[in-house]
Amino acid sequence: MPGESEHASAAHNTVVITSPGEGIVIQRRGGQHTAIKVGETEAGGAYALHENSAPGGFGGVPLHIHREAEEAFYVLEGEMTVYTETEAIAAPSGTFVLIPRGTVHSVANLGEGPVRWLTLFSPAAGAGWVQAVASLQAAKANVAPNELAATFRQHGMEIVGPPPDANRNEGAST
Repeated sequence: MPGESEHASAAHNTVVITSPGEGIVIQRRGGQHTAIKVGETEAGGAYALHENSAPGGFGGVPLHIHREAEEAFYVLEGEMTVYTETEAIAAPSGTFVLIPRGTVHSVANLGEGPVRWLTLFSPAAGAGWVQAVASLQAAKANVAPNELAATFRQHGMEIVGPPPDANRNEGAST
């Protein structure tokens, strides 16, 4: 996040403002980009908010389950595809999607243009996997599936399958 002087815990009744272009920026594989706008500290652990983007043709993240958190998406630009165990759901700009804990899901961008969306995790501890996976992948060119699965488990998640459209973009990753 920007400097500690600009952010204080919401538990102290301090207004938190993260301006455009601010936040902890994480470059992820497959062309994804995440900016942590509000993290666990700022929201007193209640939630975390990320702003994400993915290029056209992004084949998606592995099918996974959050055991300890809800995850919600609000599509700002473009159209993303949200997968559940049984369906692929088109989510154009303006769409809100709530994924209850324990629900198998994945996201992808099957269109030609970029997609940009907000992700809300509740509680915030469910969001730590993004930084953990990015760090793991930055340290090694090829992360073994068991290493990725172990990192997901450390954050209350479980990988249950490959990205639903993995054949479309084999370079996609979490």
